[in-house]
Amino acid sequence: MSNAPSTEDLRIWLIQRVASYLEKDPSDISPSVSLTQYGLDSVYAFVMCGDIEDHLDLRLEPTVAWDYRTIDALADHLTTLVDRRAGGAG
Repeated sequence: MSNAPSTEDLRIWLIQRVASYLEKDPSDISPSVSLTQYGLDSVYAFVMCGDIEDHLDLRLEPTVAWDYRTIDALADHLTTLVDRRAGGAG
């Protein structure tokens, strides 16, 4: 039985991660703003990809932060992946 996080759970988690990388308060991070506008570079994108993989036990392409440019888009994509995995595991 899976205890998959909701899109909102993932959005909050991603906001906290990005805020941590950028040494900002989570309230300063908008989920609808492009990650590149916050100065998230390729190093942080790679680290974030690894953190997501660890958090969700998923394998991701390292370009995921560029393919889904906002936290909202990334959270939606991750929810789809988690749901697909849960459906395929049963």
